[in-house]
Amino acid sequence: MLNFTGQTKKRTVRLGDRSVPLGPKGNGDYLQQARLQRIHREETRQREKSAVLLQRQIKKYLDLKSEGQVFETQWLEKYNQWDDERDWNVWLSQLPFLSKWIIPKENEDSINKFISIVEDIISQSQYVTTPSQHGLILNSLIELLSRIHTSRDMLIGCINDLLIKYPNIDSPKYSELVTLLTSCLTKGSISDHGLARDIALKIGKSQPISGIFSLLSRPNLFEGVVSGDESEDYLTIFKQIWDHSSISELTRLDNSAFISLIDNYLTLHTLSEFDEFDFKVLGTILENLTTISIRESSTQDSKSIEHVVATLYSTSFIKSAISFLSDDKESLRTSALHIISQLVSFHPPSKSKLCMLITITPHAFTNLFSAIKSHAIFKGFLSYTFQHQDYVRFSQINQIYGPLKEVDIRVFWDLISTFEEVYSYWLIISNDLESFSKERLSLEEVSNFLIFLKSLSLTLIFLGNKGVDLINDFTRLKNISISLLNQLYSKNLRLKFLPVEFWKLYEIKYDINALLPAVAEDEEKRVRDMDAVQEEEDGFGDLWMDIPQPPRRKSTNYEKIGGDVSYKLEILKKVPFFIGFNDRVKIFQFLIELDKQRNVVYNPFSFDDRNKLSGNIRRENLVHDAYNQFHTAGAGLKNQLSVAFFNQYGPEAGIDGGGITKEFLTSVVKEAFSPEFELELFKETAAENQIYPNDDIFKKINKQIDVPKQQERLQYLRFLGNIMGKCLYENILMEISFAPFFLNKWCNQNMKNSIDDLNYLDHELFVNLMKLINMSDEELNDLDLNFTINESIDKKNYSFDILPPNGETTQVNSSNKLNYIHQISNFKLNFSLHIQTRQFLEGLFQIVSSSWLSMFDCFELQMLISGAQNDINIQDWKENVEYGAYFDDDLTIKYFWEVVAEMKPEERFKLVKFVTSVSRAPLLGFQALSPKFGIRNSGSDRDRFPTASTCINLLKLPDYRDKELIRHKLLYAINTEAGFDLS
Repeated sequence: MLNFTGQTKKRTVRLGDRSVPLGPKGNGDYLQQARLQRIHREETRQREKSAVLLQRQIKKYLDLKSEGQVFETQWLEKYNQWDDERDWNVWLSQLPFLSKWIIPKENEDSINKFISIVEDIISQSQYVTTPSQHGLILNSLIELLSRIHTSRDMLIGCINDLLIKYPNIDSPKYSELVTLLTSCLTKGSISDHGLARDIALKIGKSQPISGIFSLLSRPNLFEGVVSGDESEDYLTIFKQIWDHSSISELTRLDNSAFISLIDNYLTLHTLSEFDEFDFKVLGTILENLTTISIRESSTQDSKSIEHVVATLYSTSFIKSAISFLSDDKESLRTSALHIISQLVSFHPPSKSKLCMLITITPHAFTNLFSAIKSHAIFKGFLSYTFQHQDYVRFSQINQIYGPLKEVDIRVFWDLISTFEEVYSYWLIISNDLESFSKERLSLEEVSNFLIFLKSLSLTLIFLGNKGVDLINDFTRLKNISISLLNQLYSKNLRLKFLPVEFWKLYEIKYDINALLPAVAEDEEKRVRDMDAVQEEEDGFGDLWMDIPQPPRRKSTNYEKIGGDVSYKLEILKKVPFFIGFNDRVKIFQFLIELDKQRNVVYNPFSFDDRNKLSGNIRRENLVHDAYNQFHTAGAGLKNQLSVAFFNQYGPEAGIDGGGITKEFLTSVVKEAFSPEFELELFKETAAENQIYPNDDIFKKINKQIDVPKQQERLQYLRFLGNIMGKCLYENILMEISFAPFFLNKWCNQNMKNSIDDLNYLDHELFVNLMKLINMSDEELNDLDLNFTINESIDKKNYSFDILPPNGETTQVNSSNKLNYIHQISNFKLNFSLHIQTRQFLEGLFQIVSSSWLSMFDCFELQMLISGAQNDINIQDWKENVEYGAYFDDDLTIKYFWEVVAEMKPEERFKLVKFVTSVSRAPLLGFQALSPKFGIRNSGSDRDRFPTASTCINLLKLPDYRDKELIRHKLLYAINTEAGFDLS
């Protein structure tokens, strides 16, 4: 800009200085101030505009209300005063406007008056003559029903009269009417429950109605319907509605509504037989209804559930469903199968009753199995099995599915799940003598099914999460398949109806050394989870975090080991019998080594990181000294022991480098587990002399006899569990044989022994109980049996209820004899041994994890305890010996092995015990013995006897060079039982 002098002048304009406050006295941001003023003026204009609009609307409403009242008055005055037909039609056309805008705002008297006029119009048929007039009146009444809360009974009656007189009215508002009627029923806003229901049903049976299932699932919809003919009529209507309704609408219902829906259907179905349509309806409902529980339901739902369960699990319904399984009509067979399949999981408490009814129904098993083995999926699985495939691949399953319909696929898997559930139940309640009777499945049929089941179980494991996309209810099928396979494996252990090679795998190869890192990772996760739970229970979780921790082993990446490693681990945990016994023993010993490494890590709470346990043991008081010295150690018994033996002459020679500990453990086991031990902690079976806990302890506790003494016996049992765990932990084999039903608890502490296991305990009792099965009521009456059992305690008889609380008053007859047999078995094998077994296992599992032992069955576990061989493999022994100052071709060594070969088996066991403190060869052969079995030249003094250093498994053998002298000296040494004094 130029000024008057001709020079330019610079102007500075402040547009915004936020540091200067706004206000009339400040030099603040003028633009900001102007913006705020504009906002204020705009808000003022909006308020003024809104006030004007509101006033206008109120005035309009008042004007319309006034006009509406005038309109209503004129309409009422015009009633029955029509000049001609045109005047009547104009008057009638005003009905929708009144129903929507005028009448709902009036009082109850005005509404009643309006409805009365409409009723009068309907009754005078000369007025309403065309379908369009019928529809106009109906739509107006529906509109009015949606807007009023009083006079609903009168209005619904008016609608009913209209529909009776003109049943073929075409209206787009039928769905809305059904929804309104359902709402009236649900909210209880009407008194005539039946009329509203009947109107809705009448509409629903003639045309598809959206929301009709909301009505049908209204609780107690047919309450008050008592007549049989009336029930039949309603049932017919129900079926008509179902036939043309969209089943997809069922997905809108919740669980409670489904319960009411099926309850309503069954309420009507009281007299007639169930037919194919019934099964179609019930199957569809059950398919959408999730598993129910009466406890978790409301009081109303509980009543409905009780009725539904009582009907669907009744003998008559189940038998009719089973009978349809063999029907010539495929659709009926499919519906019946679908019903049974749904009922297996529908109400878990009733599953056993369903399974029982199926098992006692003639040909039920054969019908199910016939349907299975004729199906294309079953044949497809077998075709791959016969090609020596262990499992079927994802792509191969899709190939099998190729020509099949989706419904066929679903039906097959439902069929398999149902059959497996029922057959699993049958194996539980049946005994070995009747399990494979021809009335169910023959041994040949079971063997054929097992080929499929083996392939199926492995397939379900290797499918992983992908299985959900291929198989409906994948998780349920997987669980029951694996469970049933384990049951049949256990059955085969006793009956041996399958060849040994049946359980061998063709393709799946286990490189144990490659798998061990994954086993280690899985074990570390298990220990971490246990530690976390324990810390939380102890309340030391946060405190522990403040203490320096030893470094954890790095997590193993399964991808580096192999893509299928997780599946192989699952096989190890769930179906371990597919893995060779020796491989599982290696895994077991590997897990123990991991645990030992974990235990020697620096312990911040201990001044001695070795934690060695020491004890002085008198041989004449062996078990009691052992108990007093070590019973409080618990899991600490995993640590190294240092034991000094004392005999009648004083301390025995020898330093405990491990050999004395082995001698100590084997001596405690030999004495304490003997039925002759003074505390009588164990008994032995009559036939096989196998050891199990003494039931005398339970009986005395139950009858309150010398309870303190029994508590002491239980503490000793817990300690002996520690001792047996220590033997397993140190890989020390024991000369002891446990009863299979006792070992079953070691493998799975929650397992209940069955009637078949009673054969091991008391063969005579087992045989006598089996005789009851074929006895008539007359024969049973002669025996005068009830649900009690008499047991002797200190030569006095005591009675025990085996079916509380009224066992004594419940007589055994043909209807309950099977239950009696199972209750006797349960008492003998589970109930009377539970306390003692629990104490023993708690001690055992403090040393070795229950998950480690679950890899073995009871017979394999016995081999893990005492070794598998009846004799010693001399060749294996010779190939795994280390010599000191001897060569394998020295004359003394040659004579030694010749003498060993000529010994009796029990003498060879004594020789092994003399050198190693254990009378059995190592479970995995002498190559697994650590240190190796050694023979050292101890000089040429022919008068000396052979001696041993058991801590290093070393035989000190003089260089006799005389076969008979070797025989004489060896036999004397191994038979003298001089403890450690011989050296």
